[in-house]
Amino acid sequence: MTFRAPLFLLALALLPLLVAFYIFMQARRRAYVVRFTNLDLLSKVVPRRPGVRRHLPTTLFLLGLAGLMVAAAQPVLNLEVARSRSDVVLVIDVSGSMAATDVQPSRMAAARSAARTLIDQLPPSARVGLVSFDERASLISPLTTDRGAVENALNTLRPNGNTAIGDGLELALQQVTVGRTASAARQAPALIVLLTDGSSNSGMDPQAAAADAKAAGIPVDTIGIGQRSGGSVIGGRRVDGVDEQALQAIAGATGGRYFYAEAAGQLNQIYQSLGSEFAWQFEQVDIMIPLLALGVLILIAGGLLSLRWFRLLP
Repeated sequence: MTFRAPLFLLALALLPLLVAFYIFMQARRRAYVVRFTNLDLLSKVVPRRPGVRRHLPTTLFLLGLAGLMVAAAQPVLNLEVARSRSDVVLVIDVSGSMAATDVQPSRMAAARSAARTLIDQLPPSARVGLVSFDERASLISPLTTDRGAVENALNTLRPNGNTAIGDGLELALQQVTVGRTASAARQAPALIVLLTDGSSNSGMDPQAAAADAKAAGIPVDTIGIGQRSGGSVIGGRRVDGVDEQALQAIAGATGGRYFYAEAAGQLNQIYQSLGSEFAWQFEQVDIMIPLLALGVLILIAGGLLSLRWFRLLP
């Protein structure tokens, strides 16, 4: 909770003073009672004593006053809520280099595990799609709210062939732009998450695909996994390392971000962060009026009880 006018909260310092004054007045009243020496006559004149009930109107009065003071500070609740709908397409590299074991147990296994982490972070209303690419792109799972179907599709990914990053991005872009109108402001938010371990050596130019994504208003977050330089050796064959400059250019051109994950744990953290940041949003709810109304109702209740029981206001 935050306050737009927090200086009004200083007025709450008056409440302890009012409580102290009330306690003082109660002690003073008891002192006057003790001076009435004929206690038998007193019990006949006032046969029923209010007891604890005597303090209830004053307690309500103080609570209501506190509510009014807090309401004057204009409190606002910051709530994390799921977006009404959001689309996320995972674009995962399944080229032969993803079989490398420099990321344990392998780059491919780490990518599958991290993808599940991202899916788990998304609210039920979010749709998830899965695209894979080697020397060509394949739609493994179209956009759907069926998380089980996407997770089962992840198990079918097997590393083989070259790397066509541009084709993978273009196919993912087709999935999120189907049925969308030209007015991006009225569209459900969409995000493409690209994970690859190398540089593109086949198919469409990735920068051309990035330009198409920018034109459609779809950000692409890119994630590099594996060795940065020097690459890795798979079956006696050396494969390229992550082309960070190219991935940064794709992300920058589309309004996305680039991440580097050298280990499986880092990849999980990145996907967890993406899921919580993208599909959830903070909404501010002004509770000044409800709190003000509650304070007034409590004051009225205290006043009515005091009039009903003691014929005076607290």
